[in-house]
Amino acid sequence: MFKVQRMCQGLALAVTAAVTFSGCSHVIKSGANVALRFSENHIVPPILAMDDADMACASGNALTPAIMATKDMGADPTKMAVLLYTSAGMCAESEALESELRYLRAAKAGNVAEAQDARIEQKRWSAIAAKRQYTGYQLFAERWENKYKFRLGDSCPSMKKDIDKTVYLLGMLSGLQAVTNDINSGGEVEVPKDIAAIVERGMACLDNTQFWGAPNATRAVIWQLLPGAEEGKPDPQQTLRDSMAIGERTGVRLPHALYAVAAQASGDPARIREALRAYGNSLGEDKAVNPDYRLVNTMSGLMVRAVADRYWTENTGVRMADGGYTTFWDEQPDDGLGDLGNDLFDAMGADASTDAVATTEVTDNTDTVSDAVADASVSDEAQPIESQPVEADSEEVSEAAEAVKQAADEVESTTPAGE
Repeated sequence: MFKVQRMCQGLALAVTAAVTFSGCSHVIKSGANVALRFSENHIVPPILAMDDADMACASGNALTPAIMATKDMGADPTKMAVLLYTSAGMCAESEALESELRYLRAAKAGNVAEAQDARIEQKRWSAIAAKRQYTGYQLFAERWENKYKFRLGDSCPSMKKDIDKTVYLLGMLSGLQAVTNDINSGGEVEVPKDIAAIVERGMACLDNTQFWGAPNATRAVIWQLLPGAEEGKPDPQQTLRDSMAIGERTGVRLPHALYAVAAQASGDPARIREALRAYGNSLGEDKAVNPDYRLVNTMSGLMVRAVADRYWTENTGVRMADGGYTTFWDEQPDDGLGDLGNDLFDAMGADASTDAVATTEVTDNTDTVSDAVADASVSDEAQPIESQPVEADSEEVSEAAEAVKQAADEVESTTPAGE
């Protein structure tokens, strides 16, 4: 009887402990999910609406470990994690760019050791960027396929919330950027190259107008870069231009950034300048900026600026100057006057030429008078003094002196002040 009682007590204790610990686990999981949902609904929108990309980058570095810790609690941090990994990847890309610019300057100056060091540093930062972006892509792909019961790139999920569609777009772009940065790192992360084809097909699931022309612009870039991908597709260049028009109208210039990246990959200076000018001309106080997605617009601008800095440094040794999107180092700045400005400059040039001719003529006259005086002096010395009347010598010298003074006055009056 006593043994049976002890067994019942032990069984009761085990059941109580199991219920208690499972209850605690449930509470932790529920609490973590509540915190994440609160962040997604009330923190993410203000972050997307800010225009400080550096702050978003720092937030990605600082908050990603804390957000990912909720996964071990049983929560689903995918939405927040994709956003944060995208921002953290941007930080590493920025560092990689600075190293690349240092490499270009050193190579241009013939500093071999500095160039080698900068290239090594660039590859390291590119690998970090690729790792972060690939991690974000993997989280997104796994969660979305399980949640919506579809195969990424083969079919489309039935997403209803805008936040889900936004995460889908950013997750796809993270995968594409991971491929690019892994190539720049020398394949350090080993990101699968077939992600590009998956992204090309998957972007067709998004509404092109709702997302500022970015889905079609992304596809057009892949058509140009992936061999054989453009067969049976619309003209990539025209697709990019149409997408940029949508992006400018809706206030998010992500298509402009994608166009600049494609132009840079082509290596064609004319296309690079066209892409930079298109972005530069889309800026201004009278141009639209989407208030809900300022951060995406700002990040897009940083992508274009990176292309511009790289292009300027390759050719001049320094990064882009002010106004360098639309006017380049070998071009005359636009005065905004069109043909009228050219006519004015031509007229000013003609006046300057006339003044120069007048000054030259006066100088020539002065030289002639001076030569005449010198000749007269030599002639006087060659003849005996007594054979020359004094009155005639004084008169000739006075006339010559007066002519020299008059010529000097004319030169002074035609010479600009300060010269």
